[in-house]
Amino acid sequence: VLKGSGVTLFRNAFLFSSFVVYMDISKQVIEDLSPFWRGGICANMAWMTIWPLDVVKSRAQSGKFEGVGMVQLLKDAAKDGHLWRG
Repeated sequence: VLKGSGVTLFRNAFLFSSFVVYMDISKQVIEDLSPFWRGGICANMAWMTIWPLDVVKSRAQSGKFEGVGMVQLLKDAAKDGHLWRG
């Protein structure tokens, strides 16, 4: 049940903080954008930012990589070219 919970917490913290940063930047750059579009654009940018961490989370929860740390999973996924595949 708790497999991959550490990497999930890390991913979510990074996701929410990047969303807030993108919202703040977008308010300074584009002033006349509606909140709906601003939130949608910033949410998509935040997900694109953390996508590699989501790949690591999925690998950690798969059970195929027992005892492998988060950094090593990220390196292996990058080496194999799996970071941006759906």
